[in-house]
Amino acid sequence: MAKKMPAERGTPEEQERYFEVRRHYDMSREDLDARIPDWDKKDELFRSWIPDDDSWPYSAMVFDPRVFTALFEKSARLLANKPRGRMIPREGGDTLGAKINSELLNFQWDDAERIDGSPMLGKWAMMDMNARKYGASFALAKWHNEKREINGTNQIWFDGPSFKPWNNRDVLHNPSYSTIKNWIQLREYVTLDELKRVNDSAKGKPIYKNLDVLRDGVSKEDRTGGDQRSVNWASRNLSIRGLQDFLGRDETFKTIEIVTEYRNDRWITFAPRYGVIIRDIANPYQHGQIPVVMLKYYSVDEDLYGLSEIEPVEKLQRAENALISQYLDAVNISLNPIVKVRAAAVQMHTLEFGMGKKWIMNDPATDVVIEQPKVAGVQEFTLTSRFIIGAIAEALGETSAATSNLVPGGSEKTAAEIKSLDVARNVRDNFNQMFLAEAIKDQMMFWFLMNKQYLFDNPNEQQKVVRIVGRDAVEFFQNAGANAYGFTQEAIDTLTSPEMEEVVADPTFDLTTMMSPVFGVETPDGSVPKFNLDESGEGGDLIIEPEDLTGNYDYIPEVRSMELPDPSRIQVLTQAVLAAADPQRVAIRAQQGEMLKLTDLEVDLFEELGLKDADKYYQKLEGGVLSGTVGGGTEAAFGGGAPSGASGFGGMAAGAQAVS
Repeated sequence: MAKKMPAERGTPEEQERYFEVRRHYDMSREDLDARIPDWDKKDELFRSWIPDDDSWPYSAMVFDPRVFTALFEKSARLLANKPRGRMIPREGGDTLGAKINSELLNFQWDDAERIDGSPMLGKWAMMDMNARKYGASFALAKWHNEKREINGTNQIWFDGPSFKPWNNRDVLHNPSYSTIKNWIQLREYVTLDELKRVNDSAKGKPIYKNLDVLRDGVSKEDRTGGDQRSVNWASRNLSIRGLQDFLGRDETFKTIEIVTEYRNDRWITFAPRYGVIIRDIANPYQHGQIPVVMLKYYSVDEDLYGLSEIEPVEKLQRAENALISQYLDAVNISLNPIVKVRAAAVQMHTLEFGMGKKWIMNDPATDVVIEQPKVAGVQEFTLTSRFIIGAIAEALGETSAATSNLVPGGSEKTAAEIKSLDVARNVRDNFNQMFLAEAIKDQMMFWFLMNKQYLFDNPNEQQKVVRIVGRDAVEFFQNAGANAYGFTQEAIDTLTSPEMEEVVADPTFDLTTMMSPVFGVETPDGSVPKFNLDESGEGGDLIIEPEDLTGNYDYIPEVRSMELPDPSRIQVLTQAVLAAADPQRVAIRAQQGEMLKLTDLEVDLFEELGLKDADKYYQKLEGGVLSGTVGGGTEAAFGGGAPSGASGFGGMAAGAQAVS
């Protein structure tokens, strides 16, 4: 039990709050300590580790890494590419606002790598792997605001949402429920300096308190490096490799165990060892949610953690390892057999195995007898091994061609059996994709809600410029008129006035001087289009304003875009491309007033085949620019108005409205 916080250092309310969260901490640790030994076994199987002690009965120590291969291949199949999610409008939203928020989230997905140097796809791969090993995985999704010294001045270096996978052994959940409910605690090890300069809840100054209590406790009681992680749990991954956990041994930068309890209404941070509350604030997020994302593939009743994929095959994997080692021991014994010798009749020093060796004895027939090992187990090895491998592959949902399920012990699967099991594997992957999609959706919706609250909370920064790339996004904003110019009603009234008739009739008069951006954004340099296309035509800069984040939207993750190419999908796209290029079908569709977009089908097919950014190989023909625009998107004629659909999108910044 941690000591009480000194009365002169904390109020009675703070002391009561501490013992409240401490009771949660102790209850969750009791549950966590019961899970860690099982997780250590899962790590041993995943790392293909056999104990080098008397518990292993065989001389050979060979591990068949099927668990590692199966889990790694599952993650590689599901997380092979960046996801292509999109926002869809709900109450108060619109199509253009949905696209703007989609591109903003897409930009932030790439930009989040700057925080710790780890790409988002790698973080989700870690989430996926932990969920498969332990049954569930967790990550913290919060707003990250960091300042750094740039060119001699303290400037904002990063300002946006973050995503940090959390070690399962440092996740102290509420064991009373099978979901994240009421509270969850996340443990970390930080230095006093980090507590003084970091604020992870807003953009203001750090708000930790009672740091003097921590400083006195660390300096007086701890003569080493502070709180050590190995006291709470020993890293099995490090010990497997014979390494030590050095966290908490640095005497210069001493670490402190800090636990934050996240509730729907409050965030409470405390130091269990020193019995002190260092932060007790209201939940800074207006949406009032616990900012923890959980990924779980196979749910289990009454338990927050789902079913580990290693659990059904754990004993089969150990049996396979034992079988292989037993077989190798039998082979070694046959190569180096046991020799029974009559000591009184044999000169022992002559008994050597090798070419041309001479053994001296009285009676060669009886004085030396070579023990013949039993070969029944060796003869059954192939059949038994195939049976176990097939059972492991079936339990993991894989399609191993090494054994047959129809004929156990058969040398190979039939073609029909391989195809059938391949369908079964795809069904299982699709089942996993549903839960992966929901977890990614939770993260993206956290980010979207945080964008609405924090992206424009500085009154002096009411515009954000986001780089847009990709043919689809560029064409969407062009078609929406985000980079187009048109005439306001005021300009039309001026041009149609009697005093302007002669001016307009003058051939040298340039009508474009009277045009304004359809969706104009006011800048110090004047009104500019919301989307500015670069010279290459493959990207541009999108200016985002607070009005673009109004309204409600829902995020739809396209997790199938993350997986490896599916041969059946490639075949379907190939047939669709042929159908789109067929002149007879083109004519029939034209009669029905429809058109199949051949270019889009070709781009999707090329990308499925592994050709990334296939749209860069397409070049627009001269005169083939988007309808209604000329040059850089300027409206072609006085009566042309805005591009089709431009004036139908709401939620945009106030600008010049185009009229016909």
